[in-house]
Amino acid sequence: MKCLFISDVHYPFGRSVIRFLLRKFDKYDAIYILGDLFEFFYGYGSFLYPQHLQLINVLKFVSTKTQITIFEGNHEYRLEKIRDFIDVRIIKESLIETLGNNTVFMAHGDTIDKLDISYRFFRASLKNRFMLSLIGKIPPSRLLYLSRLASRISKENLKSKKYRGTEKALENFAFAKLKEEVDVVILGHTHTPVFKKLNGGLYINSGEFFNRFSYVTFDGSEFNLHFWEARDDEGRG
Repeated sequence: MKCLFISDVHYPFGRSVIRFLLRKFDKYDAIYILGDLFEFFYGYGSFLYPQHLQLINVLKFVSTKTQITIFEGNHEYRLEKIRDFIDVRIIKESLIETLGNNTVFMAHGDTIDKLDISYRFFRASLKNRFMLSLIGKIPPSRLLYLSRLASRISKENLKSKKYRGTEKALENFAFAKLKEEVDVVILGHTHTPVFKKLNGGLYINSGEFFNRFSYVTFDGSEFNLHFWEARDDEGRG
């Protein structure tokens, strides 16, 4: 089984993902998108933001040929509503899959850093059932404006994640998971690609797909980290 893993596209910033998916999808049996596919997504149900339509249409086409699994990231709310438009599997927290001879743990990774108190409070205040229902009463245009304000705050926080220890927290988490007879841990969230043998297993962070264009593949036996040349129509890797 051949698999493709990407994360943190933050579409529409990572517009190259459209070309990438159309060129790559038929090489893989399964595609895993490990969170923050969108810069902002709220599942209203029948409504979609116009800036999402092109990507939604591409995913709809790809999903008829290849199994797609999408993890909800910290920029996405009620992502399960996307299933009203495309046939994909939605994962809210984490997933364990058997790929080849490997037991693989996957998650976006935004809830792992227990010391990031401010973010955990911010996330808990927005992603509980009561608040999500209130958010759904905000008109889409107004909610998009508010999301852009929140996104600027989030990006400022991201700049300091390395110094606050988030990257190390994810590595420590992977180290512990690999003790639990998990062979591979794949995360996202930090935007920093990692491919590291650790504790007898393998820790991978898929990085991001709007600047460095990092992604991960599994060819049926081995995992590999790649960097796509977005300006090259043929792509690489």
